[in-house]
Amino acid sequence: MNKLYIITAFISLVAFSSCQDKLDVDALTDFPPSILSVSPKTSVKIGEFKIKVALGDGASSPLASGTVTLKDADGNELFSKTETLTGVLDSIIAEAVDFDAASLDYGTYTLVVNATDTHDQTTESITTFDIVDQLYPANNSAMFIAGEFNGWGAGELVLIAANTWEIKNVDLNGGKFKFKNTTDWSDADWGDSDCDGLMAVTTGGGPDTNCGYSGPVNIQFNDETLKYTVKSAVTFKSNLAGLFLLGNINEFQGTQYAFKLISDHNWELTEVRLKSGDAFKFAESPEFEGENYGDSNFDGKAEAFGPNIVLPNTVADAFYKITFNDVNLRYELILVRYPYPDQLYLVGGASSAGWNPGSSIPFVKTGDGKFEIYAYLTADGFKFLQVQDWAGDWGMKPGNSGVLEQEGEDNVSVATAGFYRIQCDFIAKTYSVQLMNWGIIGDATPGGWGSDTDMIFSGGSGTYTWSIDVDLAATGKFKFRANDGWDVNFGDNGGDTTLEYGGSDIPTPGAGNYHIEMILNPVSGFKYTITLN
Repeated sequence: MNKLYIITAFISLVAFSSCQDKLDVDALTDFPPSILSVSPKTSVKIGEFKIKVALGDGASSPLASGTVTLKDADGNELFSKTETLTGVLDSIIAEAVDFDAASLDYGTYTLVVNATDTHDQTTESITTFDIVDQLYPANNSAMFIAGEFNGWGAGELVLIAANTWEIKNVDLNGGKFKFKNTTDWSDADWGDSDCDGLMAVTTGGGPDTNCGYSGPVNIQFNDETLKYTVKSAVTFKSNLAGLFLLGNINEFQGTQYAFKLISDHNWELTEVRLKSGDAFKFAESPEFEGENYGDSNFDGKAEAFGPNIVLPNTVADAFYKITFNDVNLRYELILVRYPYPDQLYLVGGASSAGWNPGSSIPFVKTGDGKFEIYAYLTADGFKFLQVQDWAGDWGMKPGNSGVLEQEGEDNVSVATAGFYRIQCDFIAKTYSVQLMNWGIIGDATPGGWGSDTDMIFSGGSGTYTWSIDVDLAATGKFKFRANDGWDVNFGDNGGDTTLEYGGSDIPTPGAGNYHIEMILNPVSGFKYTITLN
């Protein structure tokens, strides 16, 4: 065959193919408008929502205009919006305020969408949706979280699946919280007293959830199973799936002491009580599956599959924060607090401080974990504070007068106004509230050593005074004592008018009628004055 003919035929074929391709492209980009998506699509929760329609068309006949119309179940037009459209992709959006979404009642509604392109080609779409009370089945119509972090208010959770409620990016600040199904505590509420991930009904004042969660977290609660999760809202890098402290404190198993990943590779256990002789390990799972770490010499650097960490005698019985790095295996025990307060304050309606923690009255520390105060109380209640704030407050164990409790505690009640001696022993977890009536006794007094001569409470706030006008003998001695008994009595060891518990007898200054005052100040100390009338 002639080579020139072959070349000419090939060129003609290429030219024909190129022309045919151009014609195909034009045909493929000239079509009627398409309704790509319509929202709401199936159901929407009653309240405010928006209408959104996405449209598309070809390059040869771009979008020109579109209309969306909202109708009720009877076909009545409730709202319509027409917009000029451009290009191959565009949308029509109607905000909730445009069609007063909040006023729409439960029921079925229709969205009619019409679109036209530049070649006057049209498309119509008709969809329906329902306005419902909630999008998924649940046992409650609403759910809220309340706690110290929001002043026991009402942070609203969203129903995201069947019976599953969620709130995101909440910082509980390590404090107490509960779930409730109303904003005002008028129905049901739930708490988790043992931090096992399972809520219990606490309606009427049951225990709060107090598990030390802090930092931004996402919280889910299932109102059917009552299980809940608290997970960090921030994702950090880690070499471990989890971290738990397993030791003799929990029989070397369980989730009670779970660490939290607080930054890349850094884990933290907020608080655990430890003492000398305790043994433990760091473990990836609560059943010793996966990695675990010990330390043979308590040098702050763990060893993979090493022996138990045994705390030496230098470690005090206290609550500690523990940190662990899963890269360099460094760990640290940081003292948080002792099992008993180092200081104590009185607060409550029965006291002069009222219920204002900032005005709470300091106790006198009489020993490790032991405190005492003398105060005038009215018929009301009070509590004990470790600091001048409600954090970690103490009160009466419900149904157990005289027993201290820090979680779920009741107010200590005062039935009769008067001057009281209050003592607390945080090692024994006990307290006593004793109404005090004072008198003087001794061979210099009218009653001798056999009976008290009662003093009169003169009142005071912070400093409390008892007084008496009495005839004293020319010789002899006397003491101050409470409630006609010797368990609480004051004397003067140094003759300096300062009173001491069980102190020395006070000699009479001579025969005569005297004005005697006993002045009790819990902070500056106890004194007395004696003046000849």
